[in-house]
Amino acid sequence: MSPASPPAHTHWDSALRRDFEEKRRLTWIGPLSQGSLRVPRHAVVHSYAAVVLVLKGESHVRHAGELVLRAGDVHLIPPGDAHGREHSDAQALGLGFYLEALSDDPEEREARLRPLLRVRGGCHPVLRPTLAQRRRLLRWMRLMEEEQARSERGSDEASLALLRLVLIELERMSSPEAAVEPASVGLSRRALSYIETHCLEPLSLAKVARELGRSAPHVAQVVRQETGRSVGEWILECRMAEARSRLRHTDERVDIVAERVGYADVTHFIRLFRRVHGVTPAAWRRRMEAGVR
Repeated sequence: MSPASPPAHTHWDSALRRDFEEKRRLTWIGPLSQGSLRVPRHAVVHSYAAVVLVLKGESHVRHAGELVLRAGDVHLIPPGDAHGREHSDAQALGLGFYLEALSDDPEEREARLRPLLRVRGGCHPVLRPTLAQRRRLLRWMRLMEEEQARSERGSDEASLALLRLVLIELERMSSPEAAVEPASVGLSRRALSYIETHCLEPLSLAKVARELGRSAPHVAQVVRQETGRSVGEWILECRMAEARSRLRHTDERVDIVAERVGYADVTHFIRLFRRVHGVTPAAWRRRMEAGVR
């Protein structure tokens, strides 16, 4: 099979997507077409990062302004960035991943995320790679798609290794030049960046606002307006991502995991985790160990 050829689709593609959206999978990749493109007309926000490679056609998208995506373009969408579609006849390959899929080391994670962090900081969200860069990116993404379709032993590890190659390729394409954007959008993005960096510390709306030099009501309003979620909900999202990573990759007791992610009261942590995931942390860990999707 050539790198540009998609693997045969199976009846459980939708199940894979559902597992990803319910955070049982760290990555998802698949075709996006006019009928299946998951960028609706109204603005949406998601807690995972997305990379969209346009293969054919044209798509008009709202994301920090009005964008026109054409064949060969790469659209980067950081977690928390509102975006929506005006109209599209494009065919594309979409990749989504949660930040917990990357290294546990903050500096290494930041290095891998640099292209998306530049978008968060104000850079244009569309990359226009050279032909060689586009071919390499498509190769890595197609190989990820094959690994996802196989769902064999080691497929998750292979997908994460290919994700790293995708991010390296995006870094090669990126430019550090920043674009000017509305202050409100910039404030929301700065708030999310601060939350992602400091979510394991004692953190509140008041502290986020103080660090950004704005009033708490103003920060709360802007974040809610731009992302559809409150500052508290984003803090919870980041802490739950770290909790899932520790439950998946360590044998730490649940009370230790709770403390590591910012909760001194393990009962409160278990209650929050169950509210988000539908099961207790211990049950979630057992499912992951058993490979239950």
